[in-house]
Amino acid sequence: MNIAQGIKIRMGNRSPYTLSSSPQAVGSRLPLLPWLYRVIGIPHVNLQVRLRGNNLYLLAEGRDCPNRSLIFEQLVRSLSKTQIETLLPPSQPKIYQVILYGRRVGEPRPQWAEVIHLAQIDRYLENLDDPKTEAETTVAIELANLGMARRGRPDAIARYLSEALTALGVAVRASVKSAALPEETGLPQTANLASVFSSTASLTPQALLNRLWVVCESAYSPDSTLLTETIAQNLRDLELDGFRDAIVFSRVRGETEPEWVLRVDLTPPQEMLKDWARWGDVEALTRLMNNAVRDQGVEIAATLMDITLHVTAQRTDAPEKERVFAAIAPLIDTIAPQGIHAMAVYGLSGTPNPMPHLSIPDAPVWVQWMNLPAAEHPALSESTRQLAQQGDLSAIAFLLTRQLNPNLDTQLATGGIRLQVRQKEDLLHIMTDAPVCPPQSQVGTKVAKYIRSLNLPDVQGVRIYGRRSGQKRPLWSYGVDFATRDHLIPEATPEFAASDAYVGDLLTKEPGALTVPEFEDTEPTIWDRLIEAIQGGMARTRIFTIASETAPNTARATQSAAPNEVKAAIVWAVLGILLTVQADWLLGQFVKPLIAAKATPTVSPAPLPPEQTALPQLSLQKTAGFDVIGSGFTQSGQTLMTPGSDSTALLASPLKPKAAIDTSRSPYPTFNAPQLDEKFVLYRQYVAQNGVPDILVVGSSRAMRGIDPVVLEQTLATQGYPGMRVFNFGVNGATVQVVDLIVRRVLASEKQPKMILFADGLRAYNDGRPDATFNAIVSSPGFRKLPEIATESAPNPTQAFTKPLETIARTNTTVVDRYQSFNDQLLQQAGQLSTVWNERDKLQTLLKRGLSFSFAPTASSEPDGESTIAQDGQGLIDINGFLPISNRFNPVTYYQKYSRVAGDSDADYANFNLDGAQTQALRSLAQYTKSQEIPLVVLNLPLTENYLDPYRRDREQQFQQYLMRLSGELGFTYRDLLENWKNTPDYFSDPSHLNRYGAHAVSTHIAKDPLIPWRKR
Repeated sequence: MNIAQGIKIRMGNRSPYTLSSSPQAVGSRLPLLPWLYRVIGIPHVNLQVRLRGNNLYLLAEGRDCPNRSLIFEQLVRSLSKTQIETLLPPSQPKIYQVILYGRRVGEPRPQWAEVIHLAQIDRYLENLDDPKTEAETTVAIELANLGMARRGRPDAIARYLSEALTALGVAVRASVKSAALPEETGLPQTANLASVFSSTASLTPQALLNRLWVVCESAYSPDSTLLTETIAQNLRDLELDGFRDAIVFSRVRGETEPEWVLRVDLTPPQEMLKDWARWGDVEALTRLMNNAVRDQGVEIAATLMDITLHVTAQRTDAPEKERVFAAIAPLIDTIAPQGIHAMAVYGLSGTPNPMPHLSIPDAPVWVQWMNLPAAEHPALSESTRQLAQQGDLSAIAFLLTRQLNPNLDTQLATGGIRLQVRQKEDLLHIMTDAPVCPPQSQVGTKVAKYIRSLNLPDVQGVRIYGRRSGQKRPLWSYGVDFATRDHLIPEATPEFAASDAYVGDLLTKEPGALTVPEFEDTEPTIWDRLIEAIQGGMARTRIFTIASETAPNTARATQSAAPNEVKAAIVWAVLGILLTVQADWLLGQFVKPLIAAKATPTVSPAPLPPEQTALPQLSLQKTAGFDVIGSGFTQSGQTLMTPGSDSTALLASPLKPKAAIDTSRSPYPTFNAPQLDEKFVLYRQYVAQNGVPDILVVGSSRAMRGIDPVVLEQTLATQGYPGMRVFNFGVNGATVQVVDLIVRRVLASEKQPKMILFADGLRAYNDGRPDATFNAIVSSPGFRKLPEIATESAPNPTQAFTKPLETIARTNTTVVDRYQSFNDQLLQQAGQLSTVWNERDKLQTLLKRGLSFSFAPTASSEPDGESTIAQDGQGLIDINGFLPISNRFNPVTYYQKYSRVAGDSDADYANFNLDGAQTQALRSLAQYTKSQEIPLVVLNLPLTENYLDPYRRDREQQFQQYLMRLSGELGFTYRDLLENWKNTPDYFSDPSHLNRYGAHAVSTHIAKDPLIPWRKR
C-alpha cells in the first residue's frame, strides 16, 4: 500500500497542519510523531503516518529495510502503556488498528506488514513472552473480536464494521441502547437518539430488545449506495441475538446533521425462515428441516402437492426413521404452516437426487405420514394465496416479498426488499424498501401485475412506492388503476412507518441531536455562561423576565417578590410619562420656527428641446404572405430562457397578456385587500370570456407565483386531459381562513370549479401569528355586503356553512366599530395636551426629508425587483391570475442586500401552533368541497435549502405530519413538494418564493403525479 507523505487534520476552527516525516516539523503541535520516534528508537529510520477511518498507518523506511520484529515489539510494549488517543486531535475518531509497513527508501511497495489490534494488545504481549506462530496469533485475535461482536459488544461491532469501511475513509462508532418497543403502532414519533421509553410496565418480554446505533463519519459525503448493502450484510452476518434492528447514520465529520439514515433489520436468519415457513413457504421449510438433521448427515428435500408436503430424507445408507422423524415432526408441528394439511416423509438410500422435488420416490426404504394443524384448524386450512385473494394484507405482503426476493440467500444476507401494505378505500398502497432503494423499473410493474392477478375484492388500483430502509418518504411512486375509478372524493396516501415493528422513531424532532448519547458533550460552553449572565443582569433591572424554565436562580429570586415588581412598574410608568411630555415639548420648540419660515420659491428650468435623431429610411410595411405563415415565432409554446452566457437554460411558458383592472371602478365594495378586489373582478371577467375554470388554484403569493396555469393546462393535455382550464386565484397574505372564505363565501355564487388546488406552506396554517389579511377582510364593507354579492347569480350555500362566517362578521364589525370610536376620543383628548399634535403632518414631512437626505440610498442598498414585486404584483398579474417572476435567487448577492433572518426570529413561524382557527377553517373547507363533490388537493410548495435552517425544518416536519393526519381524516389529497428543488436556486426569486421557471417545474410535476385525481372535462 502506498503511504502518502502526510495527512492534514483540522481541529475545530484551527488551521490545518501536516503530519510529515520530520519530527521537528510537528514536535510542538502534535506529540504523535515524536512519541513514535522515541519508542521505536532505531537510528536512520524515517517514519511517516497516515490516519484513515479508524486506522493508523505507520511506514518505516531506511537505507536497509527496518527490522520487522524489533519495531513490532517496541511498539506493542509502548501501546500497552499509552492511550494513543491522547496523542491525536480530539476530533479524530477512535483508533482500532495500527498497521505497520517496512521498506527500503525508494521502493514502491513495502517488504513486510503487521497489524496491531489495539483492543487485543494483551494477547500480543502474551505472544511476545510466549512466542507462537504468527498465523495462530492472528487467527486467535480475529476470532476473539468476532466473538465479542456476535455477543453484542458495541466496541467490537464498531471494529468489525471498520475493517470493511476503513478503505473508504469511513470511521465507525457504535452504541447499544435498550429499546422498549410497544407492540401497537400508535406511538408518538421521536428521533433524539438519547430518547428511550422510561416505563416498561405494560410491555411484553418480546418487546424488550436492544437497538444498535452506528455512526459512520468521514471527511466527505459518501454515496449511500457504496455503503448501505455492505453495512447491512456485515451486521446481519453477526446474527446478533436480542437485537431488533440497527440505525446507521452517515455524516461528514464536524457536522451534526446526518447525510443519510439506514435501518437494518437484525432479525436472525433462523427467525426469518420460521416466519416464512409459517406461511407455507416450501424453501424455508426445507432449510429448517435440513438444519434439524444436519448432525445425522441426512439431506432433506421437499415438494408441495395440493395440501400435502412430501419430504425425502436421504443419505448413502438408509437414515433411521425414528431419529429423522423425531427431529423434524415437532418442528413442523410447531410452525403449523398455512394451507398444508399433511406431511409424508420418505426415507431413501443412495446418492441424493439433484432434483428430488420433481417426483415422489417409487421405492422408499420407509414412509411416515403425519397430519398437521391445518387439517384441524379452519384458520390454517386455506392456502396463503387464497387468503391473499380474500384481501388479507399480511398474506399479500408475504407473497409479494417472495416475488421480489427470488434468491433466498441474498434476502437472508441483506434483509432483501421488505414490504408494507395498506388499503385506503379502493386503493392498495404498497411501500417497498431495502438497503438500496428498489428500482422502480423492476419493482413497480412486477408488483402491479401480481396484484392484478389476485383479483382482489374492492380494489380498483394500486400505488407502489420505493425508498431506502430508514427513510420516511418514498423516493419514487408508481400507480396503476385496474378499472375506471370515481375521483370525486380523493383519498390521501397513507403514512408508512419506517418499519412495521414500530412507528417512525427515525423522524427528527431536534435535527441537531443526532448523535448517540455516549458521544454527546453536555458541558455548558462559555457562550452559554455568558448568555446566562446577561439574562440575570437584565432580569435584575425588573424590566425583563426570563420565560425559560431553565432560568438561573438569580432571576427566579427576583420574580418571587411580587410587591417589589408592582412598585418598580409604577416607577417606570411615571418615568415614561415624564419622558413623553418632555419629548413633546422639545419637538414643539423645534417645529415652530421651521413651520413659520417661508419656503423660498424655486424656479424650474425650461425643458430642453427634444434632440432630433436621424433615422434611416426603412420600410416598416408587413411583408406579403406573412399572414399565411403557419409556424415560426408567432406560435405559442415553451420558452427557453438563457439570460446570460453563464446562466443555466431554464424552461418557462410564454408570457400571457397582463390583466389591466381598475378596482376603483368595480361595482363591488372593497374587501380591504386590494389584490382580493382585483382577483375577484378578474375571475368574473375570466368566467365571462372562458367559462368556469376546471381547476382553481388558491393560496397566498406562493401559490400566485408558484403554479403556472398555462404549463399545467399543456402538461395535463399530454397526460390525457385535453382542454382543461386553470385560473390562479392566489392572494398575497392569504391563510387557510382567507382561502376558506374565498371558496365558501366570495365565490359561492359562481359556478364551482371541478377541482381546487390549495398550494401554500406552513405560514398559511400557523395559528400562532396574527392573521392580518383575514381580520382586514372580515371588517371590510365588502364582507358586510357579501350576502348581497352571493345572491346575484346563485343561491347562498347551506346554512351549515354560512352561519359561522356570518357570526364572525357580526362580531368583528361590532368590535372594530367600538374600538374605532374609543380610539378617536382618546386621540382628541391627547391632542389638546400636545404642543405638536396639530402640526403632526408637517412634522412627519420634515422628518422624512431629513432622513432621506441623511440616508440617501446607494446602489448597493436599493431593493431589487423581487422586493418590489413581493408587495402585491400590481400590474404584473396575467389574465389567468398568475404572477410570472423572472428574477433568479442568488444566495451570495441576495444576502449582501438583505439580512438573513433565522427561523426562530421569523414572524411566519412565531408561536408555532397548528390547532386553532386555521385548522377549523381547513375542516370547513374540506367538508364544503366534499359536499359539493369537488376534489381538494393540498400542496406544500418548495423552499430553498438556505431558508430551511434547523428551526424551520423542525416545524416543517411537524407540519407534514399534521397534513398527513388530516388528509386521511378529512379525505383530501396531500402532496409534499417541500424539498424537491431545495438545491435549485434558479427556480426561486427569493428564499421562499418560486419564479416562473420554478412554477414551470412544479406545474409539470404535479400534472404528471398519478396520485392527484385529475378529472376529464
